[in-house]
Amino acid sequence: MKVAMTAVAVAVLLLAGCGGGDEQEEPEPDVPAGFDVPEGVTLTEPDTALDVGASGTVVIDLGGGAASATTVEVSEVIKGRMRDFRFFSLDEQTKKSTPYYVQAAVTNEGPAGLGGVSLPLLAHTDADTLYPASELVGEFEKCPDPTIPENFLPGESADVCLIFLVPEGEGLETIDLQPGEPADAVRWQP
Repeated sequence: MKVAMTAVAVAVLLLAGCGGGDEQEEPEPDVPAGFDVPEGVTLTEPDTALDVGASGTVVIDLGGGAASATTVEVSEVIKGRMRDFRFFSLDEQTKKSTPYYVQAAVTNEGPAGLGGVSLPLLAHTDADTLYPASELVGEFEKCPDPTIPENFLPGESADVCLIFLVPEGEGLETIDLQPGEPADAVRWQP
């Protein structure tokens, strides 16, 4: 009995040592052709899950050959109340949503300017649906500064606050920084 167990153990060890060719490669960050990652900047691997307070770095492709490495730190995700929007004109379905205020610090790592660019942060719900940030007309004290500055040059940082209205019946799973395809996203779990 002891010999049989030893033979089985040796066979398992031999099999475990074989087959190294089937290892899956780690996904590479999506980088536009010809883009050189700035020195000292490390891109975050696609499909990385981060805790709130951690930062991730992706490349935002501006088109026309311009792109810039961008670091985002989601610092806070706050569940709001619809009564915060009592002075806004909302349809009945939107009034049943759950608002979330997402505070983030954004740094343009370069080489291109990012002025006027929408930050590709999305709310990812438990219904596997992605929602962009809501755009409000007027000032909103609970979540000011929804956009990065018009002149946002390499080396500059800014704080933003985005509002996501998650529809009734859905729950917030993650906040996704999605520079390209959904598989390229970096996700914060609130």
